[in-house]
Amino acid sequence: MRYALPAVVVGLWMAASVQGHGLLIPEDKNLPPLAMVNHRVQITIEDQVATTKVEQVFRNHTDRQLEATYIFPIPKGASVNKFSMTVDGKEQSGELVKADDARKVYTDIVRRTQDPGLLEYIGNNMMRLRIFPVEPKKDSKVILSFQAVVPADDGIVEYIYPLKTDGKATRTLEEFSIKATIRSQHAVQNVYSPTHAISLKKISDKQTEVTFERDQALLDKDFQLMYSTGNKEIGLTTMFYRPISSEDGYFLMLISPQIELSKSNEIPRDVVLVLDTSGSMSGVKMDQARKALKYCLQNLNPQDRFGLMNFSTTVTRYRDNLVDANSEQIDHAKQWVDKLQARGGTAIQDALNAAIDMRTKDENRNFTIVFFTDGEPTIGETNPDKIVKEVSARNSANTRIFTFGVGDDVNATFLDQLADQTRAVSTYVRPAEDIEAKVSSLYSKISHPVLANLRLTVGENVRLEEMYPPNLPDLFYGGQVIVLGRYSGQGSAAIKLSGLMGKETRDFVYETTFAPKTNEDREFVEQIWARRKVGYLLDQIRANGQKKELMDELLALAKKYSIATPFTSHLIVPDARMPVASAGQPSTFRGIPGMAMPGGAPNMGINGAGGAARAGTPLGIQGGVGGFAGGAGMPEGLAPKAPNAPPTKTLDFAKANQNKPGEAGEKRGGYLDKRLDEELEAAKKDPKAAEGKDGAARLKALEDAKQQKSAYDQARQMLASRQYKETQSGKLGVDLSLAANQLRAQDRLAPTAQRQCNGRNCVELGGVWIDDGFDPAMKPVVVKAQSDAYFRILEKFPKMKDVYRLGNHLVWVTPAKMALVIDTDDGVDKLSDDEIEKMFVGSDKK
Repeated sequence: MRYALPAVVVGLWMAASVQGHGLLIPEDKNLPPLAMVNHRVQITIEDQVATTKVEQVFRNHTDRQLEATYIFPIPKGASVNKFSMTVDGKEQSGELVKADDARKVYTDIVRRTQDPGLLEYIGNNMMRLRIFPVEPKKDSKVILSFQAVVPADDGIVEYIYPLKTDGKATRTLEEFSIKATIRSQHAVQNVYSPTHAISLKKISDKQTEVTFERDQALLDKDFQLMYSTGNKEIGLTTMFYRPISSEDGYFLMLISPQIELSKSNEIPRDVVLVLDTSGSMSGVKMDQARKALKYCLQNLNPQDRFGLMNFSTTVTRYRDNLVDANSEQIDHAKQWVDKLQARGGTAIQDALNAAIDMRTKDENRNFTIVFFTDGEPTIGETNPDKIVKEVSARNSANTRIFTFGVGDDVNATFLDQLADQTRAVSTYVRPAEDIEAKVSSLYSKISHPVLANLRLTVGENVRLEEMYPPNLPDLFYGGQVIVLGRYSGQGSAAIKLSGLMGKETRDFVYETTFAPKTNEDREFVEQIWARRKVGYLLDQIRANGQKKELMDELLALAKKYSIATPFTSHLIVPDARMPVASAGQPSTFRGIPGMAMPGGAPNMGINGAGGAARAGTPLGIQGGVGGFAGGAGMPEGLAPKAPNAPPTKTLDFAKANQNKPGEAGEKRGGYLDKRLDEELEAAKKDPKAAEGKDGAARLKALEDAKQQKSAYDQARQMLASRQYKETQSGKLGVDLSLAANQLRAQDRLAPTAQRQCNGRNCVELGGVWIDDGFDPAMKPVVVKAQSDAYFRILEKFPKMKDVYRLGNHLVWVTPAKMALVIDTDDGVDKLSDDEIEKMFVGSDKK
């Protein structure tokens, strides 16, 4: 059971993408909903009572006074016991519209805006308020407050703020922010969001603050916040997903320590800092490296000891043995660091051996090596595989080796293996990045170890399999370990977490029930598990080659879960929306160079005029997933191939680009290359393209996506020709390591160009979604978007809202193997119930 609070997503003025939850809709039906300027949410959850305050600012861009209706959907099942509304400082009374009457309101808005986003709320109640006057060229502020109980399900409190849209994510014109305070009589443990990169601040064990802030934010998925409460020193929270009872389930475990207890159990550490000072480190890199080393020294704890050494052709120690981290030694060590100079070769094996040799026999102390290098071994042993094997053989006392690869001349696979085999992590500092910033970010997270050598076991009736990470990392003060895996068996079981606290072995036991079957609420557990597994498979392929069993498994996972890899690089999407024209300006339909158009002629990208005069006209690609700004407008793929030419029909476009099942996905790689090149070229020519946080973020997202796809395409060629070493070293090696590490550490859902919709796999191409199984020989049924036929299908088969939310230009294969085509400008307005039933033979209507 969960409680979902309403949210707000509003379209841009004359850009007509509504995707809406809190909407201010002019009575004049020729005008689209007003633009959302700011959207701020403040949440306080105190012993599961949630008080939510929502502030929204709308902008009237017109030069006339408007009358408008404000609507705010209330999710089904929510029991709101307090609701107040203020408009421009004046408290006003809203009307509660029950679900049956609200359905017509929602339907009317969907028809008017040509936006299927609101279909999510059909069947729900709504709050409605008439607002007059909405002054011209001014902003109007609406403030709402709610109070409701947030239930706990299996010990997990889950708060959801709906921001989900139909895939063509909109944005606020300015700020979007969520700030939440969680208070409880018991310790708040394992705060987690599978949807957003939240920031956490622990005020105490019983109070945590959560923030998420973005300028011109994409509102593309629900904000989901979870946490548990308890009094154990180490909190463990479990989540399960098992949609089919006869198959294995998936689990996610969150492990984190309490603050007060962690402080009293601080473990003294021995830390050895090792810096590569070979000739290639000269200049800016050396200056930054000195600052990084001094940061590490300055942040040692009083009970710690440290070692310090540099290496080039030979190894030089600050002291032969570990020394106490007192102020005198630290100051002296900083002076030593300032005198380091870059010269000579790269004796990596000698440096690693010297660092390991500094470990004492004192089992009460945690021993860590922080290893910086900007090159490959050139002195002594130069074979990375042999170095890794020797380090592994000598590392009998579980020393952690955190590696930092500086620049693009390192062997990334080698550094990954060194870190992974010692339960540590590898970090890479690209040429344009600051070494000190990267080091301080990681070092602050690993400064206070709480529990080492973690191990999870469970009772006999349940078996845990395919856990990622396979070697659990240490647990640090203020940190969290996230473990995903599969399980077989079911029922009540005791999970035992074991680890070393100093030299003492500690066991923590947690009673839970491994579900025999679950609903769809925890689907993200399976999705994130799959991404982590793919990350580990990529590492194995780079290190050991394209063995058939590895490739078969990787390709199956990548296709099923829409994961970008060197072998599925067409699934890459930017993590910020594509640039669009300014709101209120005329737009231009742009073709996609080389994309097949009906009649066999390629679309050569000749522009055709579109216009902001029509509500729903697209202003360009949005959301990074091929969606377009206007629900009623035309995707890029359907652009006219000549000025004033009629637009391409969705069905014709699908036939031209998928002559056989799956072909649209294969073509998307070429389309993505052209699209990214086109956007980057346009952005570089426009001096204002990267202005402001949003512009800079979009430009970086495009550049990152282009770099990742280029790296994946290059890696595919290298791996196919068995040039494995070329995928391990240099710029390509670092690019691939960063991508694989991101997958291996995945803890949130990711944007995708491929989606499972009502049991079918669909791929986006040029803003049109095409069922992977579509065949041009199939019998088509073309339905006009938002027509009577469209809504009658939805009424008889409610699950179709998951398909409709893809947008207004799509091709979906029905259970009767017919092609259901949705188009804004083509198709029938009415269908008989018998005609609809024939498309859904054997379908579940629920």
